[in-house]
Amino acid sequence: MQNRKPHSQKAPQTGHSIFGTILFSLLAVLAVEFLLLTFAVHATRLGPQLNQNAEDILAMQVDNRSRYLQSIFHDAQELTSLSDAINGLTQQLLDEGEISLSTLDSSSDAAYPLLEAAAPELISTLRIKSVTGVFLILNTHDLDKRKQDSLMPAIYLRDLDPDAAPSQRNADLTFVRAPAQLVQSLSIATDNSWSPAIRYRALGNRGFLYPPFQAAYKDGDSLAASDYGHWTSQSYLVPGDTHEAIAYSQPLILPDGTVYGVIGVELLADYLWENLPCSELQNNGTYFLAVTDTEELSASELQLRPVLRSHCDGQPGSADESLTLRLHSAHTRRYLFSNALYIASVSPLNLYSRNAPFSGKHWLLVGSVPAVQLFAFAQRLKQLFSFIMLITLAVGFVCSWLISRRLARPVAKLSAEVAAAEADSSAIPHLSTTGIRELDQFSSAFTQLSKDVLDSSTRFLRIMKLASAELGGYELRDDSVYVTDNFFSMLGLAQEQPDPLTPKAFRALMGTLEQRWFYRLSPANNKVFAIPQPDGSTHYITLRVTHILGENASEVGLAEDMTTTVLEQQRIEHERDYDTLTGLYRRRAFDRACEALFQQPEKLGCAALLMMDLDNLKQINDTYGHDWGDQYIRQTGQCFAANTPANTICSRLSGDEFLIFFYGYQDQAQLRAQLELLSAALQRSVSILPNGKQLHISISGGIAWYPTDGHDLLTLKKYADFAMYQVKHSHKGRMCDFDIGSYHQEAYAAQTQQDFERLLQEELVSYHFQPIYSARSGRVAAYEALMRVDLPTLHSPAQVMQLAHETGRLYEIERITVFHSSEIFQRMQAQGLLQSDALLFINSIANVNLTVEDVEEYAQRYPELLKRLVVEITEQEDLDRACLERKRNVPGFSGSFALDDYGSGYSNELNLLELSPRYIKIDISIVRGIDTDRDKQQIVSNIVAYAHARSMQLIAEGIETEAQLRTVIGLGVDLLQGYYLSHPAAVPAPIAPAAQTVIDQLEHQRFNPLGL
Repeated sequence: MQNRKPHSQKAPQTGHSIFGTILFSLLAVLAVEFLLLTFAVHATRLGPQLNQNAEDILAMQVDNRSRYLQSIFHDAQELTSLSDAINGLTQQLLDEGEISLSTLDSSSDAAYPLLEAAAPELISTLRIKSVTGVFLILNTHDLDKRKQDSLMPAIYLRDLDPDAAPSQRNADLTFVRAPAQLVQSLSIATDNSWSPAIRYRALGNRGFLYPPFQAAYKDGDSLAASDYGHWTSQSYLVPGDTHEAIAYSQPLILPDGTVYGVIGVELLADYLWENLPCSELQNNGTYFLAVTDTEELSASELQLRPVLRSHCDGQPGSADESLTLRLHSAHTRRYLFSNALYIASVSPLNLYSRNAPFSGKHWLLVGSVPAVQLFAFAQRLKQLFSFIMLITLAVGFVCSWLISRRLARPVAKLSAEVAAAEADSSAIPHLSTTGIRELDQFSSAFTQLSKDVLDSSTRFLRIMKLASAELGGYELRDDSVYVTDNFFSMLGLAQEQPDPLTPKAFRALMGTLEQRWFYRLSPANNKVFAIPQPDGSTHYITLRVTHILGENASEVGLAEDMTTTVLEQQRIEHERDYDTLTGLYRRRAFDRACEALFQQPEKLGCAALLMMDLDNLKQINDTYGHDWGDQYIRQTGQCFAANTPANTICSRLSGDEFLIFFYGYQDQAQLRAQLELLSAALQRSVSILPNGKQLHISISGGIAWYPTDGHDLLTLKKYADFAMYQVKHSHKGRMCDFDIGSYHQEAYAAQTQQDFERLLQEELVSYHFQPIYSARSGRVAAYEALMRVDLPTLHSPAQVMQLAHETGRLYEIERITVFHSSEIFQRMQAQGLLQSDALLFINSIANVNLTVEDVEEYAQRYPELLKRLVVEITEQEDLDRACLERKRNVPGFSGSFALDDYGSGYSNELNLLELSPRYIKIDISIVRGIDTDRDKQQIVSNIVAYAHARSMQLIAEGIETEAQLRTVIGLGVDLLQGYYLSHPAAVPAPIAPAAQTVIDQLEHQRFNPLGL
């Protein structure tokens, strides 16, 4: 064996050193300790608990502050006494004629008496309440119709410091809005933004005038004035003023329901923030008043609109923004502002009564603190723990490194000696002792194993040389290649062997081998190469490749000369695929070749499958012997092979049958020309028989076209076979195309026969029952069982009877009818669906009798029904007296017969005499039109006279009209049957009411002919 190594350096080995293994083990122990410590810290939930405490404190502070703020708001909105006082003054002035409601809001002069009288009340309210302003605005008209910027009489007073001691001369008060005359009379200073009246700005629901006034004005005074009270949901600035404020206002309503203005109070934003100190929120939080329309304040998301904000954390105080607060815990929510997370606590302010118009506006006090600030203590504690744990890890790592270094030194020395021994593979390694018992044992075992491997490889080479088949092999690694001396010569690559032989060059050479001489894959999925030899022969070499995984991964290949085996296999395959007599394809080879073509429809074009069968082969075999029969078959096959183009597949199926598939033609005309050439060649082919006569090839064939007749081989075979079958049974020696019409006709007949056989085997019939009624009372006297069939090709009992006659299966039909109808009849009587004492009429075949065994079985299964059974003879041939007697003498049978279709031409007088029936059924052809045909009436009268004289009963069947019913009853029939009374059904319906009425009328006339 050759050992070819590359000049490149050996690839580094994978795995860990002993030093790394020990170090990683100690570090793993250290990591476990670290994880346990981390788990202990997390298990105590110290950080989350501290965070939760901070959130609870925030919620408690906001809740306490909201209760205080709510008391301020409630005190401010209690304006009942002020409202009553102003209403009293207004009513008094109206009564005295000082003012008029129609002109009250037209100007300050028209409203001055009321404004002058109300001013002291407003000042008193401002002194009593902790508010920064109070106002009165007069308006008596619909604000939706008032012009924007129109002036309205008003008083707007303000006290910038309501908590300070009041001035005796009202020096601490200012007029924001008031008539000039009133300002002079009260000697109160005016604000920088003073104006004699309020300008209507049409702010809608954003202002303090429109919401309360318009709600009361539109509502028609259905609530108290305080219920229409409204807090502005946005802060506002009086035009020309710089003081941001919110206001509460409620309408003024006279006792008669007249709404003539609003009164209200003002709270400046600066005053409110004095009562909401930011120091409560860690000096970095925010208080803000907000409004929300959300009914469920505990929802996961709370959408609110701030009304006023403090400025402790730098958040703007704009009320145009909205905030979405998401639920964080039971008491807090969170939101983002300027990419910073805030924790907020929300406490509701109950400012409106439940049924008030503005109760849907929910006021909230929100206190928020940046999450970083709120959880700062817990974060600092976490950082301290992290620092301590990192110090512990660093110290543990240094100690682990020192210990690993000390323990790995002797092992590293032994590893160096093994590496030195590996460099000289021809020498047996000698390893020094390390003083460690286990390692020294390993060194000794390694030395002995090296000796054993060297001996084994030598023995393997000797065995390969002694093998009967030539063997060669290789071993491919990442850094080296080992090959046997004969490996490249076996594969025909001796002249192309590279030097030096590197793994890269070896792989390239094997790729060239596969491209040049690959033959096929063996059953074991090994590659087989066909190697040409100098003498012109071919050797077949199988290459088996195995991949060895692991630390020293490699690829091992074994090349074996399989020439003898492959040649034998080729011979066997040829005998399998080709007919020895004709040299044509056998069936399976033909199918494989055609299926391959059908996988590529573009190659088929216009194609045709020709199935043929030799004529007169049996006669030749019988006359001249089988050798001449084989000669006849061989001559036919040679004619096919010689007279078909390249794009044709020929096959001998078996015996005297052949298949030829033509493909790749442009149209049928082109292909038919080729078929005519083949037919002419067959006619020209002649053999001389032993008697000196000439034998011309006579063959019958059927043609199925692709894609006209079918798109797959199986369909074309079926259709071509059918076409050939038709030729063989009509005019031999021709080739005919497949005819889909004839095929469907044959298929339908076959399907009908299959359905008939299935009906007999599985008894696939059901029975409907048609009642037979008494002509005197209309009561059900009997039921006739009528067969029903519903199969793909069988739909009527007439079809079934015809097939039974043609195939001699009348007995099976008789047995199915008797047993199946009786079973259904008895079951329906037990369920109460049929009258319990009624007779059962069963249609029977006159010349067919059940066997003794079947009769005994019937008597055992239906003993009571046998007494009420009436056998209705339907056979249209002459009656067989012996058969009738056997039917009549069945033990337990009542012996009652019914002669069906009397008068139709089949049931003649002879049958009547032979049968002696208990019941005679008058045929529908006589009943139809009997009400107008006197001849038919005479026939029925004669039958009635004959039957009643012999105790027989007449049944009129096929009654379809009232006139027919009246006529047959008048003629004296005993029983009635027909669609006019009741249709056949699985569960028959009661008699038709109209028919019952006719029967009752005629019966009454019979007993009372004079109509008394």
